[in-house]
Amino acid sequence: MDHAPSAARPVTPAPDVVARRLGDGAVLVHLPTNKIFELNETGARVWELIASGKTIAAMTSALVEEYDVDPADAEAKIRIVVDDLSAAGLVR
Repeated sequence: MDHAPSAARPVTPAPDVVARRLGDGAVLVHLPTNKIFELNETGARVWELIASGKTIAAMTSALVEEYDVDPADAEAKIRIVVDDLSAAGLVR
């Protein structure tokens, strides 16, 4: 069964994650495990969009506008970030 997030459903940060912007990137700390995750510039921007309660569709639109990228490429990259964050327990 496919558990990929719907493009129309908001992705939200898990309540036990602390995030800090560092330069162009960001660092996330999963408090229950004390694991640290580093995000590059694009990943940090995706995290900011997640933190503001955006859907994958809205995140895609934002990245297309901000970075002038192909919508299909933007959505694919967002889904990779969201899937990785979800597997680590950092988003819902």
